[in-house]
Amino acid sequence: MTQTLTRARMHERLIREADVRVDRASIIILFKLHHRREGAMRVTDIATLVGVETPAVTRKVQQLEHQGYVARLADPNDRRAALIALTDEGRAVVDRILRVHQEMLARLVAKWSTSELDTFAQLLTRFTNSLTTEVETYLD
Repeated sequence: MTQTLTRARMHERLIREADVRVDRASIIILFKLHHRREGAMRVTDIATLVGVETPAVTRKVQQLEHQGYVARLADPNDRRAALIALTDEGRAVVDRILRVHQEMLARLVAKWSTSELDTFAQLLTRFTNSLTTEVETYLD
């Protein structure tokens, strides 16, 4: 399932339907910023979350900044550092991609009965909880 959803053609279709111009790596960064409660992160923290080296994230952030999707803010705790935050335009891009993704998922289950949807939701929740527990044991 993950292979299908992360294929290059799937990405191309999603961004075309969402009418946005960003590559897969940029979308990952935008999504990390979108889901961040505090709203802004250091480049090093983004790199850690994404699992890549800081220079790669720095280059992507520069591209996203040039596109107007992110902005650099002063870090109130460290004047030498900057925080990266989504702009309104960046939030709009993420919202469009999420909307298109949700529409695709809705099409996949459009012919399912309420009972099938309930069973699927219960099993998916159970699976996700088991997976989360398993992955957390690797991080300890």
